[in-house]
Amino acid sequence: MNKKLIIIIALLSLITVLDGCASKSTKAGQQLARIEVYSGVDNTLINTIEDKEGLLEFNQKTACEEQWDDDYMDQQEKIQEKLEGHKPLYIFTSYKKPVAMNNDGTLEKISEITVYKDTNIIKTQVSPDAVKNFTVPSEYLTYYFDSSDETIDFLVSLTNG
Repeated sequence: MNKKLIIIIALLSLITVLDGCASKSTKAGQQLARIEVYSGVDNTLINTIEDKEGLLEFNQKTACEEQWDDDYMDQQEKIQEKLEGHKPLYIFTSYKKPVAMNNDGTLEKISEITVYKDTNIIKTQVSPDAVKNFTVPSEYLTYYFDSSDETIDFLVSLTNG
């Protein structure tokens, strides 16, 4: 009897976890309301993306499958060192609609993704305003990733309004 109960609980847990993984990018994509693309040189607005398909594709293509292991901080430092001398090319700022009942409709900044010239390294900065209920220093909200050519090409394609 106990083995059957354990198996049922394990199966229900597995289904819940798999369902959460499958819908994670869709839920996040539904939260996005706008992507603004800026020049990394002079910070001028180049393009704005607000259509649902574009927002969902942006979310899917920029989702990072990073491994958070013991030497993660060392990896971050090495990636930052590789980035020295590279200039920002484009900055992608993402916004979502506020969820509070009493809001004025102003979009909330979620994050910025910076693409650099002549490299596949991107920098992601989570907005401090996106973290509710406590303050997090900005150095804990900044991440560097080696991206694929496909991801970089997709991001650059968004600059062609």
